Amino acid sequence: MKKSLIVFIPVLLQFALFICPASAHPGTGIVVDKNGNVYFIHTGVGVAKISIDGSISYIHKEEGGHWLCLDEQGIFAKAQPKYFKRITPGGVIPAIIYAGGGSPIAINDGNLYYCGGQHRDLNPGAKTLVRETPRKQQTILWPDLEDTLDKLGDGITGIAAGANGTLYLACWNALIKVTLEGEVKTIVHPVSVIDCDEDPADHREANRGMPLLRGIAVDSGGMVYAAATSCHCLLRISPGGKVKTILKSERPWTPTGVAIYKDDIYVLEYTNANGPATEGWFPRVRKIDKTGKVMMVADLSRKH
Repeated sequence: MKKSLIVFIPVLLQFALFICPASAHPGTGIVVDKNGNVYFIHTGVGVAKISIDGSISYIHKEEGGHWLCLDEQGIFAKAQPKYFKRITPGGVIPAIIYAGGGSPIAINDGNLYYCGGQHRDLNPGAKTLVRETPRKQQTILWPDLEDTLDKLGDGITGIAAGANGTLYLACWNALIKVTLEGEVKTIVHPVSVIDCDEDPADHREANRGMPLLRGIAVDSGGMVYAAATSCHCLLRISPGGKVKTILKSERPWTPTGVAIYKDDIYVLEYTNANGPATEGWFPRVRKIDKTGKVMMVADLSRKH
């Protein structure tokens, strides 16, 4: 496994066929800094930090929010994005950006990229990609992307950055790659998960048959790791579109987010993530090392 280049943040789907309000799903945001500290969304509480000694603390308290972005270069260390919130003190690098909508991601060209709405809407959504500068100047990119999504009958549910500024987009039933030159390529559609433990999002029969890729991460070789929330598993998807399950979660747990740190994969899982909050949303974080061994990093369900 190769080291990832950029840390990502997923985005909740908001498109015509499957309109999911922000309260409909628990958090997906998980990032790891260069020292190995893990940060993740604890829905209903805030942003938790797992220090390298295993201790857990909270760096931000807020009930809402789904996503995190680790701004490793400090692009927004002294600025605030228009729609999102930098939760680290001004000037601190790396900066951490917190979002209740859209999908912010800091990459190496000095800009922030997030998902916009339909018909060139700059507000956070699931149909387009928007570039934002530290001065809050926003530009819609890749106009062909919305047409591609419409043809697939899909919307963006997660975003990660790979080599040379390439962006990878997770969808309910697809994985798409876009380059800074404007090429839009569907890597795989539909996403066939042979050993899927099917659990339709929101318990809706209309959502059956879609794995619902949410959090994704990509390594320097272009291998994508995707939380298939409605299949209770973590997938590895090759650049050629080959899909393989590398982790299965026992019910009621299911992966919602993923991050890569050196040779390790960190997986954020929640209980009852395909149902309402009344069923009980509690997080845990597990780690898969380079040998494939799975280890528990933190289990916050034990505190309840």
